[in-house]
Amino acid sequence: MNLTLQKMRWIASSALVFCLLGMVLCHLGEASLNWLAWPRAFFEAATVGALADWFAVVALFRHPMGIPIPHTAILPNNKGRVAESLATFLEEGFLTEEQLAPRIRKIDFAGIVSPWLGAHADAIASRTSQFAPVLLDNIKPDEITAILAQRTRNVLLTVNAAPMLAEGLQTLTENGRDREIFSGLAGSFRGLIADNRETIQRKIAEEIPISSEWLTSIPFLKSMAGPALDHVRDQIASAVATRTIEKIQATMDDACTNLDHPLWHSFHARLHRFITDLETSPELALKIRNMQETLASSALVDDFSRRAWDEVSNFVRRDLAAADSLIRRKISAAIGSAAQELMHNTPMRDDANNYIAAQVLGAVLGAKPFIRELVSSTIQAWDAEEMSSKLEATVGSDLQFIRLNGTFVGGLIGLAIHALFLLIGK
Repeated sequence: MNLTLQKMRWIASSALVFCLLGMVLCHLGEASLNWLAWPRAFFEAATVGALADWFAVVALFRHPMGIPIPHTAILPNNKGRVAESLATFLEEGFLTEEQLAPRIRKIDFAGIVSPWLGAHADAIASRTSQFAPVLLDNIKPDEITAILAQRTRNVLLTVNAAPMLAEGLQTLTENGRDREIFSGLAGSFRGLIADNRETIQRKIAEEIPISSEWLTSIPFLKSMAGPALDHVRDQIASAVATRTIEKIQATMDDACTNLDHPLWHSFHARLHRFITDLETSPELALKIRNMQETLASSALVDDFSRRAWDEVSNFVRRDLAAADSLIRRKISAAIGSAAQELMHNTPMRDDANNYIAAQVLGAVLGAKPFIRELVSSTIQAWDAEEMSSKLEATVGSDLQFIRLNGTFVGGLIGLAIHALFLLIGK
């Protein structure tokens, strides 16, 4: 029992005792002092009022003086009904959209969450990255590669590649990137020639009409024919091949730096003609479409998907295992950026708050049956006396004011009745 309830109960009981004593003393002295009839009337009625209200208040929580009078100990005897009534009152009076929605929408969820996200971005990124290897372990490679392959085939079969390729090449030429393409092709061609120098030299040697077999037809030169002549031919072929390769490479270098070079002009014209054909030629579009269909039906798509998934999963595992993980840094940066946006971007903040408020409201309203059952079952589980004590501790001090009011109001009514009878008697 709390101190406030004890204090109010003592005051109300003291008022009752005071009225009882006053009633007795006034009754004893009334024979000699007639005016004591007035306080006696007050104290009598006040005593009745105090006793009646004491009985009413006590009857709510227990049997008065332990006597099992009918319709007393109302709350303990009706615990189930009280539990259901309180649960219904809570559900219908508080857990409604009309009551909850305005209050929930006033909460600045984004303002609460954004500073916390910014302060814990690294920790969240670290925790999040710990789940990535687990997720990868639970993904079956065959299933994911089949999905990737199917998606790739869908793209190949649905995309209209010719106009897209034309648009991409046109964008490159408008930005001056066609020179980079030409330089790249020229560099690749130079490297191809340099890597195949021996083949070029051999082909040139085959075209030089000098051999020991040809000299055997001349009688006096038979003894001179042999490896020496073949060596001379190889030296000539080497010199020609070297010179030829140098000339070709020099020509390609000049074409890459000289905007007026014929090779560059030829490439530029052919590139633009190819772009025009991509946009207008049905034949070229059909060829590209056939190439798309052929590629889509080939095993290359499956191989590409398998290798792509292997590369991605291996990269993720390696990166997350590193102390300075790029993925972790990217996740942390993304969380920090999102926190800043939530904090300073008013429209985004409002959208986030509205979304979260709607989810919270929906969750609370959806949990109404659970909350009702929780309140009802909790009260049902209380011991009857325990429930009575809890409720009395909550509202008992206010009920003691009812006793005090009953005492005072009863006394006033007693005075009024006494006065009325005096008037009637006159």
